Amino acid sequence: MKLFSGFVLSCFVAVFVIVGCSGSSTYSDLVKTQKATISSYISRKGINVIGTLPSNYSKIVWGENQYYLSSTGLYYHLSQVGDAVAIDSKDSIRIGDNVVVRYIKVDLTEPADTVESTWSTLNSAYPSSLTYGSTGSEPSAWQEAITYMKYSGAQAELIVPGTLGTSTDQSNVAPYYYKLSIKKLPR
Repeated sequence: MKLFSGFVLSCFVAVFVIVGCSGSSTYSDLVKTQKATISSYISRKGINVIGTLPSNYSKIVWGENQYYLSSTGLYYHLSQVGDAVAIDSKDSIRIGDNVVVRYIKVDLTEPADTVESTWSTLNSAYPSSLTYGSTGSEPSAWQEAITYMKYSGAQAELIVPGTLGTSTDQSNVAPYYYKLSIKKLPR
C-alpha cells in the first residue's frame, strides 16, 4: 500500500510540474514582450521620443506627443506646467514635501483598458499621497516624474516600464501609461 501511495504521489507531482512549466515565459521573454508593447504603443500614438529635456523644461508645455526618454527607461511628457511662478516659488516641490497624486493608469494594449483611476472623486474619494524623495509603495516612476514636473498643479503623461512600476508591475514586467497630476500639501 505504501508503494502504491508513493507511486500515485509521484505521478501527481510529475503532472503538476509538467503542467505548471508548459506555459510559463522566462524573464527574458517578458522583457522582450514589454519592449515590443511599448514600441507598438509609441508607433500607434505617433509619439516623438527625444533624448534630451527641452530647455526650461518645467516651465513650458511640450509639443504634442513629445516624450523624453530618461536613462531609467521612463517616457515623460509635461502636459500642464502647474504653479511655476518663479524658481523659488512656494509651490516648488522639494525633497520631504508631501504630495497628493491623482492618476489614471491604462494598459498599453489595443484597445486600451483603464486599470486604475483616482483622477476624480467619482472614481476615488481619496487620492494617493507620498513624500517626495522617500521611497514607498508608489511606483518609482512617480518620484522621477515629480522631479521633472517640479510644481504643484503640474500634469504629465508617462509610459512606465514594469521595472519602474508597482511591485506587481515589476513581477509581471508589465508597462503602463499614466496620466499624473500633483499637488503639494501645505506644511
